[in-house]
Amino acid sequence: MAGFCKTEANPSPAESQAIAGLIDMVGGSALFGEHLLLPEEQERCYRAVCDLRRLIGDTGQIIGDDAVSHDTLLAMRAACRRYVDAAEAWDRQAGRRHAMPSYRFYQLLGAFRDVMGIYLWRLADIHDLDVDGRVAAFFPAAHD
Repeated sequence: MAGFCKTEANPSPAESQAIAGLIDMVGGSALFGEHLLLPEEQERCYRAVCDLRRLIGDTGQIIGDDAVSHDTLLAMRAACRRYVDAAEAWDRQAGRRHAMPSYRFYQLLGAFRDVMGIYLWRLADIHDLDVDGRVAAFFPAAHD
């Protein structure tokens, strides 16, 4: 999985602060909310993923290409792109926007949350950040 190579470099405090801000903003996203997203909210999720992709890109520009988190941020943007591409493919197939069957919407959203949870966990680990709340529920289980 991209973005998981072990690095010897220590992140700068500015990079860690930017990543902490990113994780907080992701936690406030409708995608990781506490309420159940209904299939009728496909457009809201689509827009939230597009917004998240822009936010990840902006964070990447702030921290720079030589940052410890750079590869993980690129992988997160790619995950956003995969979600958008899949949603748009269903739109083309159905001939109208945001018309994905509910089972497929939940599969796509669940896969997206799982992947993003892994990447966010990786960023929190790299930067030694304590994360709690909604996003932490999507982190992989702790190894004993």
